[in-house]
Amino acid sequence: MFLTVTPNPCIDKTIFIPKFKPGDRVRSNKYTQISGGKGNNVARVLVTLGFQAGALLWVGGYTGKQVVKMLRENDKVKCFPVWTEIPTRTITTILEEEYGRQTAFFEPGPLISSQEYNDFIQTFNKVIYSHSIPIVVLSGTVPDPKVSFLYRDLIKIANRQGIKVILDTYGNEFSEGIKSNPYMVKPNVEELTKFLNTDLKDINSKIEAIKHLHKKHKIPCVVLSMGREGALVCWNNTYIHILPPKIKEINPVGSGDALVAGFTVGLYKGFSIEDTGRLGVALGTANAMMWDIGKFAIRDLINIYERIKIYKINPISNQKVQYKEHTPLLALLPKLKDFSL
Repeated sequence: MFLTVTPNPCIDKTIFIPKFKPGDRVRSNKYTQISGGKGNNVARVLVTLGFQAGALLWVGGYTGKQVVKMLRENDKVKCFPVWTEIPTRTITTILEEEYGRQTAFFEPGPLISSQEYNDFIQTFNKVIYSHSIPIVVLSGTVPDPKVSFLYRDLIKIANRQGIKVILDTYGNEFSEGIKSNPYMVKPNVEELTKFLNTDLKDINSKIEAIKHLHKKHKIPCVVLSMGREGALVCWNNTYIHILPPKIKEINPVGSGDALVAGFTVGLYKGFSIEDTGRLGVALGTANAMMWDIGKFAIRDLINIYERIKIYKINPISNQKVQYKEHTPLLALLPKLKDFSL
């Protein structure tokens, strides 16, 4: 079982309306809601791929109970809730269907007491000792800035048990987390720009940025997600650029989480870094073709996987050469045949 950690989950609600103006009273005929949070998105993708996933998260109140219920019943994810006195937040997105425009309203997350922090650490320890956990995924920010060192502490614990950790966060959580040497990090361009306080304006500056994380911070696998430009990956001094095909994008939210799920599977199964990166970018791209976050059509995934281009990068000159070899997706993940019919 893979373990995802989402310290600041939410009920992610979308209200569909034709259009609106500020100050209007608007009635909707449709809304959807899911268990939100980056780690929950990762878990949802892993289950869709046929793997078991567990979710460790702070939750509170009625909304917290709803998050846990949706994860267990709708997403088939095993939950390890740590309860807070303050209720779990709701994120409400208004989708104007005439314009395809989204407006999101974020409630604040809960403040975390010292007891709730200790409970989270104890539950993490209990889960990794009582289950076979090959990889832990730490996703998103913490709800309370006073506990921005949470990931640093969790990575130390996981490293002592020989568990690989993927860190997908930004800001103080990222700065603190990399002090404990995660196995993989996945910033996007904006996040890495702020961390390095430099302008990543072209491909060469982005390559140098991932080299910096790999060498200075001793992170074996660095993945820079770049949206439509795909991803740059450094793994043990191998550098590649993975470029997705053009698609009709519907909703890119959660695509970075789907990419992380692909790397989780690839690292666990021992795929080559080229096949791992191809799977990750294919999942992120397929996610963007559907409205529901962390959902995708298996046929779309297989089609995108085959159309992705990979370029190997010379780490000295930064010159790129296309790499055409790859393993068919159904050879890597035969279980997908059951879902693709």
